[in-house]
Amino acid sequence: MVVPSPTPRRTKKTRALGIPTIDLSLDSSNVSRLIVRACEEYGFFKVINHGVDKEVVTRLEEEAAHFFGKPAMEKQQAGPATPFGYGCKNIGCHGDTGELEYLLLHTNPLSVSERSKSISNDPSKFR
Repeated sequence: MVVPSPTPRRTKKTRALGIPTIDLSLDSSNVSRLIVRACEEYGFFKVINHGVDKEVVTRLEEEAAHFFGKPAMEKQQAGPATPFGYGCKNIGCHGDTGELEYLLLHTNPLSVSERSKSISNDPSKFR
């Protein structure tokens, strides 16, 4: 999930015209091909027709915005990503430098429960 940074950034023209969108309602061979291409060309993609309720997605996006808006010291309590948790990497080398923050979670409810206390101000919302 990509969440806008609270820090204003300068925008530059890029050759990318948009984020690749993967429609999971397509047949699996097309989906697989599209995912591979998106990963090779962009490194990320947007998924549609995944069957997850819009309310769930909205709540997750709100919690993510709250988490990534916290000061660095608070976010670091949910890390390091070994392999799951919060991480932050410096990226870019040709004038396009910046930081990439990420939060990797395991689908195991116990794993998410352990991390939720350091991710959300109200862990009952993040589960």
